Amino acid sequence: MIKYREIASYIRDKIISGDWYYGMRIPTQRQLANQFEVNRVTIIKSIEILEAEGFVFTKMGSGTYVNDYLDEDFISNKWSEMMDWSLSLRSQYTVQLINKLEADNSYIHISKGELGIDLIPHLELKNAMTNVSKYIGELSFGYNNGYGYIKLRELIANRLSSEGINVTSDNVLITSGALHAIQLLVTGFLSRNTLIFSNTPSYIDSTHVFDYSNMKKVKIPYNNFTEFYSIVNHYPGIKEKAIYVDPTFNNPTGSSLSIKEKESIMTCSKLHNIPIIEDDIYRDIWIDSKPECPIKALDTNGNVIHISSFSKSIAPAIRIGWVIASEKIIEQLADIRMQIDYGSSILSQMVVYELLKNGDYDNHTNRLRKILKDKRDYMLNILDKEFSTLAQWNVPEGGFFIWLTLEKDINIKRLFSELINKEKILLNPGFIYGSEDNTVRLSYAFESKENINYSLKKIKQYVMKS
Repeated sequence: MIKYREIASYIRDKIISGDWYYGMRIPTQRQLANQFEVNRVTIIKSIEILEAEGFVFTKMGSGTYVNDYLDEDFISNKWSEMMDWSLSLRSQYTVQLINKLEADNSYIHISKGELGIDLIPHLELKNAMTNVSKYIGELSFGYNNGYGYIKLRELIANRLSSEGINVTSDNVLITSGALHAIQLLVTGFLSRNTLIFSNTPSYIDSTHVFDYSNMKKVKIPYNNFTEFYSIVNHYPGIKEKAIYVDPTFNNPTGSSLSIKEKESIMTCSKLHNIPIIEDDIYRDIWIDSKPECPIKALDTNGNVIHISSFSKSIAPAIRIGWVIASEKIIEQLADIRMQIDYGSSILSQMVVYELLKNGDYDNHTNRLRKILKDKRDYMLNILDKEFSTLAQWNVPEGGFFIWLTLEKDINIKRLFSELINKEKILLNPGFIYGSEDNTVRLSYAFESKENINYSLKKIKQYVMKS
């Protein structure tokens, strides 16, 4: 017999997934009772749970409606009940909440995956915009061809030669960021029944971009890619396969694949003719030493689709990324692109082109690496002093993140909730990235040193209490 908690979970799922939206009247108690073959008392108990959590509200004589379930006043109530939810629902709700609160400047964003306002190249952007204004009248402001600004495509192709990737502008498609590139691949390149081999932990698990139709994912631990070939061989009967990997300064762990691991992936790809989606958006943000060559540089058969973006190195609002692939794939993606949105902003593309052409981008990234090194080392010093007996962590050689693994008896969900409710500190728990350990993502890229110090000491305070 279905119990009231299971009915409550069903309703939560409908709300969180967006099937039932804010302000919508949900089915009546009688309809729900008939649907689940229970009495109305059971339905009433389910509704009471959801009202306490803030997912629904009831109007006397009118019915029960979907509430603004991301409202902060209900977070603590939700989290006490969420201990029993499935991981996928818990992750989806948590990501939605983080996305909402990330836009609120009253919080300290100790996990945020973007540059702080003081690290964005304001002067360089202004100069680039001034340069664009000098010839803006020569350009067409009609819909583009879906491929992107030709001068930017040519310049990206030229720059990639220094990474061992030898392509022309015909192999380059401009996108609105890396995630948009992956969405285009899912829509226009991958089969609906594709089996995706993907590294974990990964930010891709927080996006659900591969949760499309009958696609299935096989997760490969990031530190276990040397065993990639044997893992793939466990699925010989499935023809449609693809590999997703972010090989450089992985989000969220900050780790990178070795050249041996990249070669292993490439060898497997060639033997089984499996395409590789290489998401390499943090490559330019190295700190200690320039990273080893991309997987695409090892590609002799055209199996690797290389993706990157300027969102992390310049600013998220720029919304310019790119795809490198065979001419056939680029043509196919451009066609899909024209059916969806007619291309990325020509103005943003021109601004990025100016930044690259006049050397301001390289000057900016050189300066950025020095600042990020200083902030990374500052955060590591605090961790050494405050967390040496409470957690373990990596030392990233680039990117934005330090991956903190806390002791097993610490409740991450409660820590997340209490920091939001009591301290207005937003922390990204590891489970939204597919981690099954007691992990959190820390970022040294966004907040000031003062806020980093304050946040880490507050986190320690709550960790010690749990």
